[in-house]
Amino acid sequence: MDKLSILVVEDEFLVAADIEESLMSLGYDVQKTVASGQDAIDEVERKLPDLILMDIILKGDMTGIDAATIIGKQHDVPVIFLTANADVATIEKAKISLPYGYIIKPFSEKDLQTNIEIARYKFENDIQTRMESDQYNTFFKPSAPAKNQVFLEGEKGLERINLPNVYYVEQGDNHCRIHLREDSLLVQGNLDEVEKKLPEDTFVQVSSQYIINLDKVFIAKYPELIMADKMTVITVDEEYRDLLEAMLNK
Repeated sequence: MDKLSILVVEDEFLVAADIEESLMSLGYDVQKTVASGQDAIDEVERKLPDLILMDIILKGDMTGIDAATIIGKQHDVPVIFLTANADVATIEKAKISLPYGYIIKPFSEKDLQTNIEIARYKFENDIQTRMESDQYNTFFKPSAPAKNQVFLEGEKGLERINLPNVYYVEQGDNHCRIHLREDSLLVQGNLDEVEKKLPEDTFVQVSSQYIINLDKVFIAKYPELIMADKMTVITVDEEYRDLLEAMLNK
């Protein structure tokens, strides 16, 4: 099983350093350690972690609960709260953001590992249940408000894909390859099946081989497109050109 990439949100330097050391000794990857709610939101937008350890009481105007609530409106990522306050009022407030765990300080490495593994299992089970339900397409349709990601079956199981990071999708033999800025990943299904799970106002098929993210088009000089950053050249089939031009000119 791949290592979990964990974002730590803790404003006390020594506590944050101790948590980071514990996570690494337990075999997890620490994506980053940040000290404020806004920094946590910014980091999630930059790169989606597998899990967030979020202190409830943070310096500044935004609490950990506030940050988790904002993140939850845009992304499906499990949050475990860390706090020295075990009072009922704090717990009731924390419930608003639907956390996957709640750890009282001080805690041991065993407490940390147990809560993380339970959160991992529960989150993966929740996602799998949603995918298998009749409401799958509705629930995961990114064109619905506040959904910037989709879940697709990849080589190693369920893949969570942050849509703003997708440049284009390429048809393979028995799979599709999703091209991100710095890497790519394989997912099950053909181009038509993948397209149904992408927001139609942002992603459009341009040939029998490619779906592109309209936001990533650098230059359109028909019959070719150049994708921003990657500078990949993609040829547009004649039958798709009118629709593509219309969407690019919106």
